[in-house]
This record gives sequence, C-alpha cells and structure tokens, in this order.
Amino acid sequence: MSLRPSFLPLAVAIASFGVPTPAFAECRLTIEPAQDDWAVRYDPYAQDVAIRQFDVAFYNGGDTPCEGTVSADLQGEQYGLSKIGGGERIAYALTDERNGTDITPLAGSGMRRPQDRPVSIAPGERLLIRFSFMPDTFSNMSAGNYVQNILLAVEDAFGAAIGQRPIVLSFDVVPTALIGLKGRFQRSGGAASIDLGELTPGQKSLGTSLYVLSTSGYRVTMSSQNAGRLRLGQSDWYVDYSLGLDNEQYDLSAASVLAQPSQSARADDYDLDVVIGDVAGRRAGAYSDTIVFTVAAM
Repeated sequence: MSLRPSFLPLAVAIASFGVPTPAFAECRLTIEPAQDDWAVRYDPYAQDVAIRQFDVAFYNGGDTPCEGTVSADLQGEQYGLSKIGGGERIAYALTDERNGTDITPLAGSGMRRPQDRPVSIAPGERLLIRFSFMPDTFSNMSAGNYVQNILLAVEDAFGAAIGQRPIVLSFDVVPTALIGLKGRFQRSGGAASIDLGELTPGQKSLGTSLYVLSTSGYRVTMSSQNAGRLRLGQSDWYVDYSLGLDNEQYDLSAASVLAQPSQSARADDYDLDVVIGDVAGRRAGAYSDTIVFTVAAM
C-alpha cells in the first residue's frame, strides 16, 4: 500500500486595517457677489457719467491659500454692451478698486498688466473686493437695455481659473427727451418771448426753431392759453392764428400733438411760423398769447 500526501485546504483571511491617509490639501475658492446683475441706469439729459460700484466676496473653503489674479472673461463673445438681437455696441470699463487696476476684457479676457495686484486668501478667509462698472456715454444715445455676460474669475500663475462666477453687466439707457428754443427770441420772467411785429394777415416766419433731443421716439404737445388766439391785454379783443412747425400748421383751439415714433435717438429742429387771421376792425394795441410745449418720450 502506498501512502499519498494529503492536503488540508486552509482559508486564509487577510484583513485590511484602515490606515489614515492624508487628505489632498487644496484651495477651494467661491466667488460671492452681492448681486449677479451689475446694472447701471442712465439718463443722458440728467447725468454726466454712468458709473456704479459692486462688492464681491472671495471665500476660501479649502486647506491651502488661494492665490491668483482677478480677471474677467467673455467666453468668446465680442467685447461691448449690446441690445438683445445685436446692433451697436457700447464700450465700458471694469476696475478693481483696491488699486485702480483695469480688468476690462478688451481682448475677450482680462489682460495681465504690470500693476495687477494678486490676491492671497488664507483658508477660511473671506476677502471683500469692490469693483466699478462704467459704461461709455455719448450724445444721441438710443434708449434700451445693453448687456454683456462675463465670467469674473481668479486665475493662477498658469492662467487656469481657481474660482469663477458669471456676472451680467447691464446698462439701461432710459427713454427721455429734452425740448427748447433757439434763434430769435428773448427771455422774460423765465419764458421765451417772440416779437411778432405789426400784425398783418398771412404767414410769418418767426426766425426761431423748436429743438427736440430724444433717446427714442417722442410726443410734443402744444397748448395755447387763449385757445389759438392773440388777446389784447385782458380785453375781449382777439386775433385768430395758427402755429406752424416746418410749415405744417397746427390749430391751437385745443391741444395739438406732434408724434415722432423712433427706435433710435433723435435730434430734430422745427422752424416756427404763424399764420395770422383777419385783423380788420380790431382795436390797436399789443396782442399776445402763451404757448406751452411739453415733450414726452415714447
């Protein structure tokens, strides 16, 4: 009889014990603006410049300092504020107010400049930075809301973003209009006075023009104190007349309206004239009327 070796299978359990490994230390930057829509409202006839400041908190929730440079990026969009649907673009400036650093994304992204001031945010630290948003202004601006989307970011030394936040830049040019006179007239008691000379029937140019500046369409309302009549003092003697703007006559027996619809800014001049009615049998003296012009943007 031959004996063969026998094997007893053994189950070997290998236990792995949890050995703590160090967590990967990193900077975790969040950008927290007080508002995501940086809106500037502008009335060209009441304001000299359009500018507003906005505060942004930069918070490091990581284990190591967050270090980099503040920048703005357009993500491939053309630089300039524009209306929805396109059209003219309006330039603007973005400034980091810590030292007046310009971060305007003229070339699509903020260009590094020698005067750039880096940020260094320690773990758990919250850094507050104030930015200025200043759109360009010019004469004959058209009313509307002009916008541009940017990414406000902090970039490391290699240009990689270590934190970013989308911001909407919004520039609201309000519908507004301005009206006045130019040419031959005098100021009296805060009102313009035009001498008609001797009253004779027919059309007479006043040598004066009404001008309207508007960021959009407008409506001019004309009302006469004496319902379209020249009056002798406080008497009951009258001379009828009509008012002409660029030779289009308006009956002022009731309020008259000149409407000028437009989607763009306007700068219009209207030459004024009057057509004098019958003066036969009227008492001699100084006849006058007061016309009030009121303009409203459409």
